[in-house]
Amino acid sequence: MSRSDHQSLPAPENRSPSASSSAGPGAAELVPAVPEAWKRRYLDPLIEFKADPRLVFGLLGLATLASLVYCLWATRGSTFSGDELTWVTLSPQMDLGQALEPHSGHLVLVSHLLYAWILDTLGSNYVIFRLLTLATVYISVWLLFFWARKRVGDFLALAPCVVLLFFGTDTGHLLQGNGFTIMLAVACGMAALLALERDSRSGDLVACLALCLGVVTYTVVLAFLVGATAAVLLSRRRWSRIWVVAIPIAIYLGWRLWIVVADVGFARGGVEPGYIFLLPSWTFQSLSGILNALSGLHLNFGGSGWLPPGEMAGPTLAVIFVVAIGWRISIGRLTTWFWVAMAVALAMFASQVLSWIPDVREPGTSRYIFPGAFVVLLVMIEAARGYRPNRTAFVAIWLIALTGLATNAAIIKDSGDALRARGPMVRAEVTAATLLGEAFPYLPGPSAKPLSELVSAPGIATILEAEQKYGGLAFSPSELTSQSDPIRIALDSIIAQAYGFTLIPYQGDKPTGCAVAKAGPDGLSTAPIPEKGAILTSKTGGAVTIRRFGSAFSNTVGELPSVRPMTLNVPQDSNPTPWQIAVQTPRFSVCPTVP
Repeated sequence: MSRSDHQSLPAPENRSPSASSSAGPGAAELVPAVPEAWKRRYLDPLIEFKADPRLVFGLLGLATLASLVYCLWATRGSTFSGDELTWVTLSPQMDLGQALEPHSGHLVLVSHLLYAWILDTLGSNYVIFRLLTLATVYISVWLLFFWARKRVGDFLALAPCVVLLFFGTDTGHLLQGNGFTIMLAVACGMAALLALERDSRSGDLVACLALCLGVVTYTVVLAFLVGATAAVLLSRRRWSRIWVVAIPIAIYLGWRLWIVVADVGFARGGVEPGYIFLLPSWTFQSLSGILNALSGLHLNFGGSGWLPPGEMAGPTLAVIFVVAIGWRISIGRLTTWFWVAMAVALAMFASQVLSWIPDVREPGTSRYIFPGAFVVLLVMIEAARGYRPNRTAFVAIWLIALTGLATNAAIIKDSGDALRARGPMVRAEVTAATLLGEAFPYLPGPSAKPLSELVSAPGIATILEAEQKYGGLAFSPSELTSQSDPIRIALDSIIAQAYGFTLIPYQGDKPTGCAVAKAGPDGLSTAPIPEKGAILTSKTGGAVTIRRFGSAFSNTVGELPSVRPMTLNVPQDSNPTPWQIAVQTPRFSVCPTVP
């Protein structure tokens, strides 16, 4: 669209004599002139593509720095997500075959290899992984800014980019380490589109390399690969440029073929072709969630976080978006890149609906918000190419952006609180898995539960080797003593349930080295359990409970019968803290199982 097609600036408003005269002598000349001069000097250059680039780059740079500081502050004390814990568990024995195995249906070769390398060389400090995610977020946002500034000017391009720098609606892809995987793929897709736009051999080479890197990083890049294919096929040199997309396509298809030949199964994931008929509904609901998040009109005032896509402004905004895009198509004068952007957006929504898992992968939910926001903005920016708003529209756009910024910043704080609260519990679970793995061979009791059912992420149950190799994943003995009592009580519960502590009838010789425990004011008789276990005897019997790190005797072992001695075996591990036993009886004797 040429500059002649731009919306022209409105003429200055006419002031009525009565309005100006009421302000007193001389006001007719002075009062209207000051704000109008200010608008012409400061506001109009922003609208008319005449702003100093150093100013807008400086503002985006400051916003990026502010995002970095705020996000790191909000997530201090957080730890690996569930997906990351799986990668950490695999890292000690990582090889190319394991790195190529699908994760929830996705090729994540880069994350598998990079996590193993970082853990081997830099250790398990989670700040490193959070910085990795933020770096890819910022690269993606800056690439979007470079894409947009040529189309709508610097200050309109800046507005959505500032929101994306604080995009707390998608917590997992902004505040946690595994966001690196998705956002690196988005950055590769954005880089490929920008490089293709140059229509040069060097640009084509950069685009091909970016797409290849994206393909082995995460499958979200496939939507950008579809858009890149459209860009190549719609160009004049289509057949001489086809290699740009043919090579990354071949890499992805080769990986899919390897999965079949090597008989590698998908733990979760896959494609259901029949779901493609749900694409219109999926797209509309996705738009509701994305536009809600960008506008900041979805804050949950009844609690923390944000409202679902179908609530509040989401559906209305989606209708406005669809109508506006339809109107824009109807008036014509669209460039090739509009259709490329549409291809990227539709391909992304199609890939999502084809892999829909009810109650796990839903439209407009957090896992899809960040990449979805990028493709929706691509379409919006292309549809508005060359648009020069009047002053009112310009201010309105920035008010919406600032609302989105404020809301998403508030959500970052809420999400950071939740992640920090989760961190100690995850480390307690890793501590339990480590102690269980270290323990002297111990036969679990009949009521023992699998550790995988007691922890929040499957990878924790098999994390012992990673903890022994890298360290810093579990609590050290000194760190554990400084944790809150609920965390230590939860740790006791996990270990007790995994062992299935049970009283066993004692059938040996008369035990020696016994001690007598007497009841305190609460009616409980308590004593430490000897290193390898105890033989318990009581004249009256009573309920038996144990604890180790926490203050509460909340883990039931069984009922100690009267007179009859019972054995309670406990395993040995690296933590010197002994188990404690409590019996609901006036007194009982506790003897070591090994004199």
